[in-house]
Formats: sequence, structure tokens, C-alpha cells
Amino acid sequence: MGYRLNQKKKSILVAIHVLSVASWIGGTLGMLLLIGYLKFATKGDQLLYTLASAEVIDENLLKYPALLTLITGILLSLWTQWGLVKHYWVLMKFVLTLLTIMIGILFLNKWTVYLVEIVEKMGFEALNNSEFQSTWLSIIIIASFNLVCLAFMTFITYLKPFGKVKKKKLKQSA
Repeated sequence: MGYRLNQKKKSILVAIHVLSVASWIGGTLGMLLLIGYLKFATKGDQLLYTLASAEVIDENLLKYPALLTLITGILLSLWTQWGLVKHYWVLMKFVLTLLTIMIGILFLNKWTVYLVEIVEKMGFEALNNSEFQSTWLSIIIIASFNLVCLAFMTFITYLKPFGKVKKKKLKQSA
């Protein structure tokens, strides 16, 4: 048996985990709302400051809370009875957390920066640009997917479905 947290340390770690998840969900929702708001802009400056706000959210309310969620989640799984690969719901949360973090790193961040570049070059006319529109739609779809993943992970934390991971027994041959 490995290290186990006492109740006070576990409560503190759970509180940090919950706060980081709440920040991550709030940041994702905020980013989604700001990106959605771009279509209602009436001038180029409005596009720029909306995108600048989205970048601030991306840098502060997505990256750091996501990383803190991953770290505290791993520590909680290893230092409690749940284990990282003993239960399907924990394993599913781990995989989805990694997936949403990778999507953010590989796509959302780059797409947001790309929208800023288009708006800086074209101003308000960027809204009519097909590359702007397809990148905008991609952000909406992927951010919505991430939000659904985060909500799903929250639900399975409390429902704990799917049971334990079954280990295959190795048959020894004589």
C-alpha cells in the first residue's frame, strides 16, 4: 500500500482540485461567450479588445487551472483508495483531462492568436473573411466540446459509474 492522505490533507487537496476545476470551467465558458460575441461586434476595435480578453482568459483561467486540476487529480487518485487505473471513472477523467488540455495547447490557443492576427491586418472586415469564420467556428465547436467534457467529468466524479477495471489474469503454462 502506498502513501495515504489523512482526512485534513485530503480535504485541502479536494478543495484545491474543486477550485481549479471551477476556474477551468468558468474560463472555458467565458472564452466561449467572448468568442461567440465576436459575431455581434460593430467595429474593429471591439473585435480586438474582445479577442484580447479571450487571450487573457486563455492564459490565466484555462492553462493554470487545467494544469492544477491534472496535478491534484493525479495526487488524489494515487493518495486515496481510488487509484489512477483501478476504476473506470477515474481513468476516464484522467484521459479526458489530458485530451482537453492537449486540445487547448494544440488548437485553441493557436486559433485565438490567429484570429487576433487576422483582425490586426483586416480590422472589422475580418468578420467577412472565410478563414476568420472557419477558425471562429472551430473555436466554438472545440470549446463547446471541452465544456461538455468538463461537465461530464464533474458528473462522473459524483456518480462513480462503470465499476472497477478488470485485470486479466495471466495463466501460467507448465
